[in-house]
Amino acid sequence: MDTRLDYMDHASYTAFRAMGHHPVLHYTWVYDRPVDVAALQRLSERLHRGRLARLVQPSPTWGGRHRWVRPDEHARIEVERSTRPRSQIQQWSLEVSRRPIDPEVGPPWRFGVLSLDCGGSAVALVVSHTVTDNGAMMAALAEALGERDPGVYPRRGAVRRSRWGELLEVITSVPEKVRAVVLTLRRVRSGRRLSTVAPRPPAPQGRLYTPPQRPPTASPCLDGAARAVTFVPETAWAACAERLGGTPNVLATAVAARLGQRLGRTQQDASVNVTVPVSIRKGDDDLRGNALSYVVVNLDPDVGPVDLRPARAALKAVLTAQADSPLPLLAALPLVPLVPVWLLRRLEKFALGADVQTVGCSNLGRVSDRVMQIDGAPCQYAYCQFNEPGRPTAELARMGGQGFLGVTTSGGRATVNSVAFRPGADNSDAALLDLVHAVLDDFGLHERLTW
Repeated sequence: MDTRLDYMDHASYTAFRAMGHHPVLHYTWVYDRPVDVAALQRLSERLHRGRLARLVQPSPTWGGRHRWVRPDEHARIEVERSTRPRSQIQQWSLEVSRRPIDPEVGPPWRFGVLSLDCGGSAVALVVSHTVTDNGAMMAALAEALGERDPGVYPRRGAVRRSRWGELLEVITSVPEKVRAVVLTLRRVRSGRRLSTVAPRPPAPQGRLYTPPQRPPTASPCLDGAARAVTFVPETAWAACAERLGGTPNVLATAVAARLGQRLGRTQQDASVNVTVPVSIRKGDDDLRGNALSYVVVNLDPDVGPVDLRPARAALKAVLTAQADSPLPLLAALPLVPLVPVWLLRRLEKFALGADVQTVGCSNLGRVSDRVMQIDGAPCQYAYCQFNEPGRPTAELARMGGQGFLGVTTSGGRATVNSVAFRPGADNSDAALLDLVHAVLDDFGLHERLTW
């Protein structure tokens, strides 16, 4: 097994070390019954034998490749001592997501269980995005639930790594890095951005964010962004997409564009750029943590609520262009072990579309029946959300704000989750929830489901 980090995973880890915070994948399962904690413990033990049981061991040599190693300790399941009402499921789940996670020193994930005062329960699983993306996470859960073991990473220090051996590896990778340098220089000289949309005017001076140089903190990761979760009947979501001439995936993208408009994240022509992740994973045997690329689709937020066909055509066009001509950034990634932190930040900005006013959108689709049964029996519903704990208000303001919308379907409901920050505005969770509900109303999605 090749235990070297993929270059994109390497970049994710280095950015975390430079910035002190990083994205996490945040999953929540909700039950109308007590969850089987013993079954969850067995699942946790199997996860610790699979692809998620890994931490980063940095290379001892400048320019060397970091490696995956097995954690020394298992991440225990954290069972809350007191019960809470169903209305506090999201609040509790966010608290779990803000507990320290570190892809180098561990733990790489958090596993929490909450009993509800109505007799139900909730489970939260929060994983470092350096360790996995959603595709790999679903594969890891399926492997653990199916008792399939894809292999165990070596213990930290079990494989002797000499500086000379690492240096030889760096030397043999010189041709690959030369090609990456040539590609990067061409990109700089051409002045074009690494995205699939036409260039936009530059952001006003002072809007771009320069992260502070500091190590990660071991305390709970607080942040300044607002978060909201709401539920729409799955039948209503699908019917809306069909009525407007689109698909559920296109509907999610159009809703994200409309939310971007209400957040003020528009271009000079009042359009909205929506960043959509695209999986480049080659199958379940692909052990990369992050096998992702991105496209940026430019949408008119006023058209989506009445007609999804233009959004559908635009999304199809950028996906086709991305398939025919992958982002040059992917070829430039071999430079990651060599470049300074400021260039890594620039590469990350390119990867996300190089547009501080973009809105992220991720339609994770339907939660599989197997993943709905992590304790051996079906849950009521489950959903995933994006979080980046530890990014404080001042940093969010300097980067010009933030906007993201994600959709997951399970248990007869479409779960719409959003993360946002507007400099100088009301950034409470309640205010964001009102915005999301107003956007859904624009699409005729008036019915809400409760927790």
